[in-house]
Amino acid sequence: MAAERPKICYILPRYDLATGSHFFHLYELISRAADYLDINLVIEKAIGGQPSLRVPFRVQSFSWPPFRFLELVLLLVRERLRGCRNFYTHYSFYGGAASWIVARIFGGTAYYWNCGMPWLYRRSWLEERMFRFILRHLILVTGTPKIAERYREKYRLQRDRIRILSNWVNAERFRNAPSREEARRRLGIAPEAKAVLFVHRLSRRKGAHLIPDIAVEVTKARKDVIFFVVGTGPELESLKLKVKSLKLAPDVRMVGEVPHRELPAYYRAADVFLMPSEEEGFPHVLLEAMASGLPHVASDVGGVREITPQELHEYLVPSGDTVEFARKLLDLLTMPSHQRERLAQREQEWAKRYDLGAILLQFTGLFES
Repeated sequence: MAAERPKICYILPRYDLATGSHFFHLYELISRAADYLDINLVIEKAIGGQPSLRVPFRVQSFSWPPFRFLELVLLLVRERLRGCRNFYTHYSFYGGAASWIVARIFGGTAYYWNCGMPWLYRRSWLEERMFRFILRHLILVTGTPKIAERYREKYRLQRDRIRILSNWVNAERFRNAPSREEARRRLGIAPEAKAVLFVHRLSRRKGAHLIPDIAVEVTKARKDVIFFVVGTGPELESLKLKVKSLKLAPDVRMVGEVPHRELPAYYRAADVFLMPSEEEGFPHVLLEAMASGLPHVASDVGGVREITPQELHEYLVPSGDTVEFARKLLDLLTMPSHQRERLAQREQEWAKRYDLGAILLQFTGLFES
């Protein structure tokens, strides 16, 4: 008789199939994991219609925080009474706290995914207390061994309460992008132009405010470079103003948010990827760039050095050094084509270790013991 599949209650803060964020990767993982796990999905907020996932789901109806939290606790109690002993929360404080309460009272194991450098940024007193409580009372799941060690040091966590789960990329989706010629035609990029791509939330944490200063340095040296800035966020309006004041409008194109399913064409059309973040954990955008064979210049923060091949370590730059970012971008833009092809092949080979199929085994393995 076949062994019973582990039952998982997966708590997801939001669902939006048109999202341009890393959440799209979560939807792919959950759908694939349904072949191996008995997953019930609890969604705190759904945008743009009903989820189209291969798992049962429930969307919360209340938005006022006390009601939201109470409803979430009741939903998780229902799942526990139906036999679920594993609760897995992605980032949400509400989900982490509610799953701890249910597991504490009724038995079970509560996991909490968090990956970044949260110690760099201030929260309200209550949020910080909640965050520290969740980290110390749930099993923390994070992206790399070095990041795990930083969490342990910063928040005084026990090593046996931390698990490692790599982020992932559906490499096939990026391999099947339109041809470079077709992608550039769609985006209006002239054959002779060079394109630098930024895809991320437009926030200071992601270095969006540095893009104009980097672009000024690059376009001083080369007049054929276009910067594509894909995303939205709190820095959007100040970015537009700075681009206008520096007279960069022809060279820096503010694209806005692009649905994630359309992003492979942007990676295919670009020549270099730019990630000037102040803070990162295990950025999906670098996995997307590597799966596309697109070389990158990135901040040397968080787990970035751990997840990139040795050949690209020279293009990891101290955060905030706009002159060095520009210099490294120009290095890659002037690299001979045969060297770029070798680098692209190395990136795509490296990215295989983070392919969705491989990481799926890590994810399901969390619950098999």
